[in-house]
Parts: sequence; C-alpha cells; structure tokens
Amino acid sequence: MNGVSRTLGTPAAAVPAARLGDDAVVLGGRIVLALLLLLGWEWAARRLGLLYLAGPLDVAVRSWELVRSGELLRHTAATLAATFLGFGIGWVAGTLLPFVLLRSPRGTAAVEPWIIASMGIPKFALTPLLILWFGIGLTPKVVVVAFMVFYMIFLNTFAGLRSVDPRLTRMAQVVGASRWQLARRVLWPSMQPFVLSGLKISLPRALSAAIVGEFLVADQGLGHYIEHARQAGDTVGVFTGIALVTLLVMGLNAVLVAWENHVLAWRARRETTL
Repeated sequence: MNGVSRTLGTPAAAVPAARLGDDAVVLGGRIVLALLLLLGWEWAARRLGLLYLAGPLDVAVRSWELVRSGELLRHTAATLAATFLGFGIGWVAGTLLPFVLLRSPRGTAAVEPWIIASMGIPKFALTPLLILWFGIGLTPKVVVVAFMVFYMIFLNTFAGLRSVDPRLTRMAQVVGASRWQLARRVLWPSMQPFVLSGLKISLPRALSAAIVGEFLVADQGLGHYIEHARQAGDTVGVFTGIALVTLLVMGLNAVLVAWENHVLAWRARRETTL
C-alpha cells in the first residue's frame, strides 16, 4: 500500500521504535532481577556463613584467580569439548533418523516404540560400562552427552515433520519437486521452530551431562573442579564452579537465541508486512 507496511494498523516506521522500547524494558528488567538476586545471595551468605554458602564477592575473587592462573580456560575448554562433540553427534543422529523413518510409515511404527522405551534407560548408570569399553577420558562423556541430546532432538524433529501440512508436500510433488527440494523448501521451513526449540532445550542438558560425567570420571573440566572442591570442603570453589557453569549456559543460550532470531527473521517480516 504505497510502500507502507502495516501491523494491525500501525505504520511500519513505528514498529522498530516500539521494539526498541520493548527491548529496553526487557533489558532493564533483567538487570534489576540480576541485582536483586546478587543482593539476596550476599544477604544469605552473610546470614549462613562461609561454611554453608559463599558470597558473590568471594566467587568473583576466586574466578579472577582462575583466570590469572589459566585454570579457567583449561577447565572450560575440556567441558566444552565434551559438550560440543556429544551435542554434534546427538544432533546429527536425532535430525537425520526422523527423515529416514519418514520414508517408511511401517518402519516408523516398528522402530519408534523402541526408541521411546530406550529413553527410560538411566544414561549415567551406563558410565561404568562406558569406562570399561572406552577407558577414562573424553569418549565416555561424549557418549553420555550424545545420548542425552539425541532423544530431545529426535522427538522435536519428528514432531516438526508431523506438523507439516500434507497439502504443501503434495503440491510440491505435483510441480515436480525432488526429495531434496521437498526437504529444503517445504519440510525444513515448516519444522524450523520445532528444531530450534529442541536445540534450546538440549544444549543446556548437554552441558549438564558433560558436567555430571566429569563428576564421575575426569582429570579436568568444570565438573572435575566442582567435585574436587567439594571433596576438599572448599565452599567457595564449589559455588565458583556453579556460577561459571551458569554463566556458560547463559552465554550459549544467548548465541542460540540470536541464531534463532536470524533464522526465523523471515517469519517476523511476513507477520509485520501486509
């Protein structure tokens, strides 16, 4: 309409300004909440004492010591290596298998119940066997992470595929779309929200699985640092490790949110443009 896009009767020029205002409110709310949490944390630490709870200042000092000594980089790199390797394997397997099963409804009906049933197997109970099979090192942690990620990605991807309107696939086949074109042009855009949701859920779980794996068997990593501090009765070390893991999860989630906004930008443009 004369080059003017509207959203519910609002000029398109007003949309970015409104979004900036909303972003400012959200950012301000997050900062206020963070300050309240830090104040509550400090108050609880002073009331309970260092034996039970380390304060944020103690954690900040210990974190800086880890940065200066190079331990933080070493432990973080080890944890991220197990996380990303396992996450990558679980992501690829969990994404490809639904596409393979999609080609055979009977195969899907035969295989899916067993995949769902295997979700009930306690993955960390397999750790002794994984150590026996693969030794003490990176591999057992990667296997545990991959299993944790696989199921979440598989279920979300399968749900995304099943949500695709069959009329779209039939229309694409009528105009002569190949299987690759059908997957790329029809299936993938329709299931993107499901896949990205699975990623946002599974990545923190992958990091958590790597940390727990390091509790059990590791000579480096943030999980190893937390467990070593626990055994030594180092309350500051335990809470420093927990705080660092929390910040790491927040950073990874921020990257995923930015990627999600980029990937789904076409949806927002379509919704705000008439």
